[in-house]
Amino acid sequence: MKVKRVTAGVLAALFAAMSVTGCGSSDAQTSTEGASAEETGTEAAETDTAAAESSEGEPVTLQFWNVFTGSDGDILRTIVDNYNKTNTDNITIEMDIMPNDTLQQKLPAAIATQTAPDLVLFGVENLAPYVSNDSLEDISDFWDVTGVDKDNFLENVTELSYVDGKLYGTPMQYNVSYLYWNKDLFEAAGLDPDTPPATMDELAEYAEKLTDPSKNQYGLAMPTNATYMQFLWANGGDADDPDTNTNLLDSEENLKTLEWMQDLAVNKKVTPANVTGSDADAMLQAGQIAMYMSGPWQINGLREQGINFGIAPCVAGSAGSFSPAGGCSYVIPKGTDEVKKQAAYKFMQYWLTDEVLKEWSQKNGFPVWSKSLAQDAEIQNDEVLNSISKATEIGRAYNLGYSLASQIDNDVMIPMFENVLTGAKSPEDALKEASAAMDNVLAQ
Repeated sequence: MKVKRVTAGVLAALFAAMSVTGCGSSDAQTSTEGASAEETGTEAAETDTAAAESSEGEPVTLQFWNVFTGSDGDILRTIVDNYNKTNTDNITIEMDIMPNDTLQQKLPAAIATQTAPDLVLFGVENLAPYVSNDSLEDISDFWDVTGVDKDNFLENVTELSYVDGKLYGTPMQYNVSYLYWNKDLFEAAGLDPDTPPATMDELAEYAEKLTDPSKNQYGLAMPTNATYMQFLWANGGDADDPDTNTNLLDSEENLKTLEWMQDLAVNKKVTPANVTGSDADAMLQAGQIAMYMSGPWQINGLREQGINFGIAPCVAGSAGSFSPAGGCSYVIPKGTDEVKKQAAYKFMQYWLTDEVLKEWSQKNGFPVWSKSLAQDAEIQNDEVLNSISKATEIGRAYNLGYSLASQIDNDVMIPMFENVLTGAKSPEDALKEASAAMDNVLAQ
């Protein structure tokens, strides 16, 4: 698909700063327009020399921004600290962790003013908007420069870091949404604690049985600030086709799904009302939620709280079982000089070793996507990792690499699901309103 240039929301406002301040050259990336051939050649030679000196051990410090504010950030910091202590290239990484909203507010302006960090870690859904504004370095030479074997990694993971055939990030982790269930609550409700629901009908049936308002206990958490593509897809529906900019919302399949969701949320009250994602996370870890669809970041918290839980793939509908795929990538902001770019490559190469990927998967519960690591005996004997690896098989891309993705979610999908889950609008009216909003977004 072709990336459309966008100017939407906060991202647009901040990128607009680029036109105000200009995409001026930094000291590390001086414009050669109008320079003589001799001057240009000298500057190129100096860059090559600096890169060579770095490889021989000249000190290089990388500023690294990421959004890992939870326990995963502590694990990431441990890995980064170990790299700082053990690498032989005299590279030091200084890590700055901040909430995703903060990073997305700061980064575009920093790139525009040539004050950006040298390395950034964020969700793959952010790649296309930044690429559309020419704000990330093309790192398509990464595999050749580092010698990392691209074929050792699952293609559905590596492809998430490409936009229009060019590599703009290296994969850090991969995930889909899973169905978590509380085995103790299942048993108390007379359900088999080792058998989660496999279909949407079973999910609804179990959710009713597991709901007990007197205990502040709910069968299924459905936050209002989320999208539920797994349910739309399961019944044969969809939101849009990014390849053709086509609106697919207004369908009988989607209406059927929204009616099913509203019946559960409003009529049968199996989910806490107006619950946010963070609230649902807390209730899950407190043993008040019997079933919840979320990513692998729940695992450590559930373990720490002593919750007896299981993990299964998202439930199936008439068209099958699907789950939105996601992940994070390491990216290099536009304007990063060659020495620091090559140093960033070295850290990315370090991350992609089986040793580091194994540590990350075992400590965080993220699925394994290195083919060689998948053969590791400890990985094969890990019950949790095996469960999420099975669930990962149904991953499906949802607007990844599409520059309008964030706007579609914020202006169309989240409001539609919120209207349905709160009962603010009937499924028919919510769908019609969302379809009209989708037309407006796609018309840009």
